[in-house]
Amino acid sequence: MSFVSITTWRIIGETETLQHVTDLMVQKYFPGLLALGAKHSMLMDAELDRFAIVTIYPSRGVRDDAVAHISALRSEGAEEFGAELMDAYGGEMLASSES
Repeated sequence: MSFVSITTWRIIGETETLQHVTDLMVQKYFPGLLALGAKHSMLMDAELDRFAIVTIYPSRGVRDDAVAHISALRSEGAEEFGAELMDAYGGEMLASSES
């Protein structure tokens, strides 16, 4: 069963923008998450100065095996994004419209 991770962030830097975050995600963090075993990852504009990152792993085990690396990516990302991690959720995917 797939495992989903959702993190919410708030931009706190004075010069950072959502475009800056988008560029970093595409160039660096999406490839990093995929290299750690993620099946898919998405960046979502939540509102004003907030965004969310949703990542799907093939299983909780894959995510758990990579959790130390994921934590390092989050810390590094917070600095590069000019954002603070507000919350992190994770759980088994119960249903999906995708096959």
